[in-house]
Amino acid sequence: MKNADQQMMDIAILNGKVVFPDDGVFALNVYIKDGKISCLTEGDLPAKETVDASGKYVSPGIIDPHIHLGLFAPLDLELTTETQAALISGVTTQGVFLGGPQSHLESFPGVKASIEKNSYTDIIPHLVIGNAQQLQEIEEYANTFRVTSFKVYMNGIPGLIPDVSDSFILDVCEKMKKSGKKCILCSHTENAALVARAVEKLRQTKGEAATIVDWTDTHPDVVEVEAVDRLAHLAQEAQCPVYIVHLASGESVKLLKKIRQENKFVNVETTSPYLSVTRNHPQGNALKMEPPFKDQKDVDGLWAGIAEGIIDTIGTDNVTMTISEKNLNSSNIWEIMPGYAASEHHLSVALDEGVLKRQIPIERVLACMTKNPAVKFGIYPQKGSLLPGSDADVTIIDLELVKEVTAKETNTRSDFSIYEGRKFQGWAVATIKNGKLVARDGKLVKKEPMGICLER
Repeated sequence: MKNADQQMMDIAILNGKVVFPDDGVFALNVYIKDGKISCLTEGDLPAKETVDASGKYVSPGIIDPHIHLGLFAPLDLELTTETQAALISGVTTQGVFLGGPQSHLESFPGVKASIEKNSYTDIIPHLVIGNAQQLQEIEEYANTFRVTSFKVYMNGIPGLIPDVSDSFILDVCEKMKKSGKKCILCSHTENAALVARAVEKLRQTKGEAATIVDWTDTHPDVVEVEAVDRLAHLAQEAQCPVYIVHLASGESVKLLKKIRQENKFVNVETTSPYLSVTRNHPQGNALKMEPPFKDQKDVDGLWAGIAEGIIDTIGTDNVTMTISEKNLNSSNIWEIMPGYAASEHHLSVALDEGVLKRQIPIERVLACMTKNPAVKFGIYPQKGSLLPGSDADVTIIDLELVKEVTAKETNTRSDFSIYEGRKFQGWAVATIKNGKLVARDGKLVKKEPMGICLER
């Protein structure tokens, strides 16, 4: 009897189409035991619980490498509400950028404790480096906290987030290398002086009459293209890997196609909103973001970058806020805050726009949402894989399911959506986290935080 119990699996996922990122889709059963993937086989094994995935895709748990929490509401609150919303939609791991002017030596222990008390997803912490003290402490962050991803802003937000110089970026790269860890530098990659120039020009020409369509002109293509080229040179000079966050323009994709032929240090992320929304979409001022939404040619150019392997990952740049917090009822575009909740529709947007509309293979799109972010941030094959021994984080996808987005039916604390009224095909219908079925058919079935702060 003891031997029989040892062979009993915890969960069997049967009859599904198992997605191996970038490699293909195979008809296999997935077996889970003790929180890990135990095996994949065409055969039948005994299990305590079975999930019938007939006609559905079985993917590694979705990883959103780029979100922000705690900016407009307490971190403890959003670690609950926003990670619940993400988990229901198939996202099992999220990369959270942690900023502020303080020493992370002082703030990070409290953040980690909050994550492990409140989060429903596992968290990859990324630390923003914006001043001399944080720069000097990078080696301690890497070795004490085992955080190996950092972020700089080549273009910040006036009064909130400082720009940094090229020399500062090289200093950060040098400190990361001295840590002895395999670190990566994330960058908001835009030319700050050119953004300031474009903002001033729009203020002078249109003032308070400027619209959300005009807002795009404050970040013309050149501000990203120039900064991408410059960052690539700095990465080559420092021999240090960099990670361009939220790429927004098709022109940058064209440049990166050339850069990446010779420069092995450049990694690229775009976001599901930039892959699905243009400045002319009907949600108006709700669309205000930095960088701004651009045109359909940019959406198409970004998707081409994914199809060709120029773009590595897809995040969201989620910044949850309410109508009131965004000041959305203002008629003055300059008074409206940039940001929106996006994690909950991350997977569905990518499936609908990429797999279905553009016929990009599902294993290519999901590679950008599972394996690739795990590799870039040092957590593969613990995450981003269904290979035996990997964490049993699994997302089951119904590629036929169509649902309409309405803010009142979302699970985030936000009360508006940039996707209001849009119908997407392809949704997560079950989420398994750490070997436990935690969400099914749009609802949590296990209401307890089980997230951890991932060390690397």
